[in-house]
Amino acid sequence: MRKSTLTIAAAALLAATFLAGTVAVQPSKAQPEQPPVEIPLPDPVDPTVTPDPEPIEEMPAPPAQPALPPPVAEPVMPPPEVIDPAPSTSAAPQALGVILGGIDKVAARTARFEINLRQQAVYNTLIIKAHACKTRPPEEPPESAAFLEILERKPDGTMQKLFSGWMFASSPALNALEHPVYDVWVVSCKTAPAANTSPVPPNT
Repeated sequence: MRKSTLTIAAAALLAATFLAGTVAVQPSKAQPEQPPVEIPLPDPVDPTVTPDPEPIEEMPAPPAQPALPPPVAEPVMPPPEVIDPAPSTSAAPQALGVILGGIDKVAARTARFEINLRQQAVYNTLIIKAHACKTRPPEEPPESAAFLEILERKPDGTMQKLFSGWMFASSPALNALEHPVYDVWVVSCKTAPAANTSPVPPNT
């Protein structure tokens, strides 16, 4: 039995030795070799040669502006001629008095009366004195102004001054009498009648 055991061990050792040699002798599969890749190198640059510049795109020129016409000189206008009004050829009429208008606001009655210069007139409770009157010549715009003094008689007999100054016929409200019942205004100046200047026909 011992002999058979040795025989089996020897056979196992021999088999192991054979397998080891087979494995060591078997060559490994070699990878196929790849051909080398060639990398192209840039051409050497000659320092003496200047490369051509890239062409610059030219912008179109703006259209030419039309020539402006020369300025036209404006004609110089002469200054307006100032025409002075011709002096009055006639003197202002001589005033003899004042023509006045009056109204009673309560009774709604109007009146028209005349006062000679440096005299006075009575209109209801008012006493009116005319000191002066001025008027324009006939060829000028009509205007009359009178210097008046107006007093009022009170029920107790006392006098109260209401107005003293110039009144104008063209602007009654410019310097008017302030009274709750009566109103007085200038109509015109009372003047002397104009002398007859027409030539006298010769005796026939």
